[in-house]
Amino acid sequence: MPLFRYSYHLLWGTLLTLILTGCERDTPEEMLNNYQYRISNVLKVDQLHVEDTPSRHQFPLRRHLIRPTKEIREGLLDVMNLKECKLLPLIAERNSSLGKVYAPSQKMYYELIFFHALEKCRKKLNTDTQVDQKLLAQVDTIYQIKKENLPSELWNGIFTAKEIELNFSRAKDLLPLLDDGSTQNSINAIKTLTDIIKSPRLDTQWEIPQALNNLESNYKILYNNRSGPKILSSLQLLTAHLMNASQTIEHGLQKKQLCFNNTPSRRARIIQNVFYKYYIGEVQPYLAMVHKYAVEWRSANNQLIDSFNSYNLKPSKQLEIYQRLILSNSQPDSLWAQYIFARDKHTQSWQKLLKQCGMMPTHSD
Repeated sequence: MPLFRYSYHLLWGTLLTLILTGCERDTPEEMLNNYQYRISNVLKVDQLHVEDTPSRHQFPLRRHLIRPTKEIREGLLDVMNLKECKLLPLIAERNSSLGKVYAPSQKMYYELIFFHALEKCRKKLNTDTQVDQKLLAQVDTIYQIKKENLPSELWNGIFTAKEIELNFSRAKDLLPLLDDGSTQNSINAIKTLTDIIKSPRLDTQWEIPQALNNLESNYKILYNNRSGPKILSSLQLLTAHLMNASQTIEHGLQKKQLCFNNTPSRRARIIQNVFYKYYIGEVQPYLAMVHKYAVEWRSANNQLIDSFNSYNLKPSKQLEIYQRLILSNSQPDSLWAQYIFARDKHTQSWQKLLKQCGMMPTHSD
């Protein structure tokens, strides 16, 4: 008999473990669906269905972003004695089979290195009293063309790159429940690109930033992590679930009063437990993480775009629209504004319910 009892308890213990394991909420969708279910179940209101996340506004096509540059006329580089400027290796690299198919980031890197070397050479030649005037004139001509082109070369190196396009894609992947650090790495990569863009002010002396040596690693981070779509999709998911949960709470309050004379009923105590265990314990930590990264990511991208103002380069109409709808924190029709509205409405719904029963949390809770 004792052996049977031991086997019985062992069996139920194993089953309970399996049940609990099966109920673990490993994804944001599972966590938010469970949260909505808990509210609906306690308030005896049908659970509202969350529609599929709508497609976001598309990032502008490459043809709406690329900026034209002026070509250096054929033969100018060939006839010039560029040994004085130590530019022959760079020119040979650019004319190689690989150089002719540079990715945008590689082309930007090349143009920055070339322009910096050319600028130093030009300054040196201008201080040389025995300089070859023909050489100086050729260097000046190339320098003016490269100087005129550089803002557009920087722009194209950023906004026509596949890595940046993927950073704004409409993929529906989400930020995980547990922060793995990849999102912060992506934000740091965008900030590094901004620092590189800000370096050559064209009207001041400048040195090549150290970050340029790690340019490709930052593009690789953006390509591999694709944190932008995860942030935006997470905001959309939270917006939809918070709005539905708010409606459920409001319907529940209209359907039946939870308290009498400010005294909590048994059901009120249960919904209070839902508030603490599932909203404060599960939803809010994820919401706080998404909110934090969304603020930083949007700010980093806006600063990247705005950094071109110093070069008198303005975003295309298509990019301005995208910036307003996706990156803005002030436009009433932006993705961010919709999220903030849903978050605040959800907070107000809980406050209304808890105040009705005198269960509002205090600072000590």
